Amino acid sequence: MIAGLVCIVCRTDYRAAPDTDAAVVAHHGDKQLLACAGVCARMASGSVTGFDETPLPLAERIHMYEAEH
Repeated sequence: MIAGLVCIVCRTDYRAAPDTDAAVVAHHGDKQLLACAGVCARMASGSVTGFDETPLPLAERIHMYEAEH
């Protein structure tokens, strides 16, 4: 799973689109699951803005992913 690096709805890769607004919509273990703010977040969580939680910085999410692999 590449939690925090792709939208769980439309599969936008945040590494290729770092300016995309993402919202935390769920958690899996200790990882944030993100969706693009707006329609994707609403589909995933029922809220346009997801949870009231700030996503970890992209560099940190990439570092965590690379550390696991």
